[in-house]
Amino acid sequence: MVLLHSVPLPVQIVSSGRARATRAGARKAPATPGCYLFKDADSAVLYVGKSISLRTRLASYFATHRDRKTRVMVSHAETIEWVTVGSEVEALILESQLVKRHQPPYNVQLKEQPHYVFLRLNDGGGFPYLELSGSVEADGAAYFGPFWGRRSAEQTLEFVNRLFSLRRCTGPLPSEKDGAACFYAQVHRCVAPCLSRVDQTGYGDAIRSAGELLRGDIVRLIERLEVERDAAADALRFEQAAELHQIVQTLGVLQRKRRHLRSASSTVNFLMVVRRPDLEDVQVIAFSAAKFQGQVTLSGEDDQRRRLLQHFIMEHYPVRRELEIDLAELDQMHVVAEWLARQGRQALYVPLPDGPLSLSDAENAVASVLQAIYA
Repeated sequence: MVLLHSVPLPVQIVSSGRARATRAGARKAPATPGCYLFKDADSAVLYVGKSISLRTRLASYFATHRDRKTRVMVSHAETIEWVTVGSEVEALILESQLVKRHQPPYNVQLKEQPHYVFLRLNDGGGFPYLELSGSVEADGAAYFGPFWGRRSAEQTLEFVNRLFSLRRCTGPLPSEKDGAACFYAQVHRCVAPCLSRVDQTGYGDAIRSAGELLRGDIVRLIERLEVERDAAADALRFEQAAELHQIVQTLGVLQRKRRHLRSASSTVNFLMVVRRPDLEDVQVIAFSAAKFQGQVTLSGEDDQRRRLLQHFIMEHYPVRRELEIDLAELDQMHVVAEWLARQGRQALYVPLPDGPLSLSDAENAVASVLQAIYA
């Protein structure tokens, strides 16, 4: 079967099957989550789809009332192949990968790899600066993103640089002569470490604030800046207090508009906790450097949830994974985020240590997840 060749798949296959592309053949598929392929007489893939119930979805292709495109595709189909997976999320991830791999003519969406861009924190010889990057490397630098397209990344870079007056120049810190001629230094849009207007400690505080914002920690950042603003006012440093107040106001607007600048890839290991208001069960999805690792459904009493979740965490984060992410893995994260948005589900992110995780790490993660569930 085309699905089960040597190229590794992003999720674990539970079972597989094959039948003629007829109403009777569709009834042979199981009523479980998975992906299916319609193929012609030459075994070329015509269409790839997914469903939480393969039998129901495949039967719909042979119903009396179908659109013209579906009728034409089915008329050219000779066989149907399918694989079952553990959940709806895994079916979504697998569908996206199979469409990009086989490029079926009747699939309109999911064929293109989205163009991802990151912000990379360059050390800059002790005075770091942010720069655009098209990939994430295991070079020890901090990466923020992914941003869906270069324009979005550029706008975010400009916003953060202006908000915290970070240096825009690249490479080693310029000389004092070059700094004096810099436009951003002249109009005070850069704290200008090259002109000794700020030391490494002060500049490091600005970088730390920028990192908190880019990771999405807006609430914590606002709280810290409010403390610094009040301390500056108490010390009669009114100009500094006014600047901090302006930053707090800007961040408050950003928060109210829910324009959170998120970072799924700067944390190597994390859990996604998914809640639905109409169900008591809670899904916990494991990711490592944007790669889907698995998921578990929590139900029952707290003690039962705690034991199940602790076992799940220790099973899925046994070793450290270097921060190297390819487009296929970013696509997995994108697919899950799109699914959450479409379904209107609530999701909370729980970061984990890089690994390997100790029993104590797992216990702390369990406590964080349970706290997120009841928040």
